Amino acid sequence: MPRELGKVTDLREDNMKMIAKLFVVITVTLVSLSCASQVVPAVTTHPPLATSVGAGMNYWSGDWGRADINRWGPSAWATVTIWHDLSVIAEAHSLIVGGNQAASNYKYFTGGGGLIYTSDYWGRFQPFVKGEAGFASLTHPSNFSGHLHDTRTIWTLGGGVEYHTGGHFWTRVEYSYDLFPDFHSSITNQSHTLNPRGFAFGETYRFGRSGTRF
Repeated sequence: MPRELGKVTDLREDNMKMIAKLFVVITVTLVSLSCASQVVPAVTTHPPLATSVGAGMNYWSGDWGRADINRWGPSAWATVTIWHDLSVIAEAHSLIVGGNQAASNYKYFTGGGGLIYTSDYWGRFQPFVKGEAGFASLTHPSNFSGHLHDTRTIWTLGGGVEYHTGGHFWTRVEYSYDLFPDFHSSITNQSHTLNPRGFAFGETYRFGRSGTRF
């Protein structure tokens, strides 16, 4: 029993170290983008309450076994600027289509919100980073826990870029990394943090005159 408790403690410590490293990366990115934006004249790229909505597709890894499950699913997002380049974001992701035979029993749905920082313009490009909290529903193959469905409060870290396609439309590509805690692993027979992650791509529509600028 002490040895098993030690393994669980080690796993939790590893997860906390991983989360800390991810936050450091996002912090450094924010500082770098803020410093870079000081080189160009100050402009209001995101007026207060500037709003955007978008939709697209995900291609994510389910973090199952040895990368055995990779699936597609629709996604949607919306943002409202609250201060300078900082906005609130609400979005939803899913993994429900494609993959191998094991993947047919794996369905993942998330919905959440948080903050997103969008940098000034780099030509037609605008990079962004985000951090969110949300809720996830996971149906999965047997992991010998006695049930095939789990729900959790999750955390999401990510980043990406939007490219001005034309008019009010912007093409979006992003990477998201979810933290789904206390999930029983059939490989280690321990509980750990599951990390579904992957790319989403689609189109964003930005409302107002600022939505056509780059």
